[in-house]
Amino acid sequence: MRTRLLPLLTALLLAPATLALALADAGTRQDNSHYLVWAFLGMCALIVIVQLMPVAILAFGLVKGLLKGKEATAHEAVTHK
Repeated sequence: MRTRLLPLLTALLLAPATLALALADAGTRQDNSHYLVWAFLGMCALIVIVQLMPVAILAFGLVKGLLKGKEATAHEAVTHK
């Protein structure tokens, strides 16, 4: 009995979702966002990118310093022999 009840309950819970998905595909949703909204979102994205630039520069410098340090120790080891 329990094996038949689970698919039935699942179907009953998902039935309203099929109607909502059908309405979304029918093109009934209207996007009333104007250019100011998109400009605001663009400015938010620009702020996030500007905040991430120092992190990227710091990470690049760290990797560069680590690689340079390995070359220097390898070079010193060769010259001391």
